[in-house]
Amino acid sequence: MKMVSLSGANYHFWKGKMKDLLFVKNLHLLVFGTQKADSMFDEEWGFEHGRVCGFIRHFVDEPIYNLISHDTHARTLWQTLESLYASKSGNNKLYLLKNFVELKYKDEAPFTEHLSEFQGRCDQLSTAGINFDDDMLGLFLLITLPDSWETFWVSMISAAPNGIVPLQMEKTSALNKQMRRKVQGPSSQSEVLVTENRGRS
Repeated sequence: MKMVSLSGANYHFWKGKMKDLLFVKNLHLLVFGTQKADSMFDEEWGFEHGRVCGFIRHFVDEPIYNLISHDTHARTLWQTLESLYASKSGNNKLYLLKNFVELKYKDEAPFTEHLSEFQGRCDQLSTAGINFDDDMLGLFLLITLPDSWETFWVSMISAAPNGIVPLQMEKTSALNKQMRRKVQGPSSQSEVLVTENRGRS
């Protein structure tokens, strides 16, 4: 079973996937439970903690592995990862913000994947205590688009009140645009953009 490598940039996504895996493998109680089951001996309890720690360490890269290699208690290991990657320290906020503004959409790639990545990075910022209103997120999403989408984002801003584009409206318009591109083909992309502008005018 393969998971994405853990890093500061993808911690929120990795954490969710790992939590799902722990529940599927029935290993979640040692991380998220409150106390040892009455029917379990101390030796067995310690063995299970070692098993969960080993399972989590199996899905991290060497630099992170070295930081948690000596943890023998599952919850302690989980809290160590939290302190490393979910902290609200200035350095972590700067790293996440830099990662957020550097996101760029690769033309012709599935736009749904880009939206998923964009939302994931928004969630990471929110976890670190950095929040933007919907209008600002709409502008940030426009910034991620390449030059080939210039006509699109110019028309979006021109048609929006005060130049402010709601995020959901922008997502819907962008998905519709890519769908039209697939149906009509590259040769008609310019015609589609001209039609969009005329319609908005």
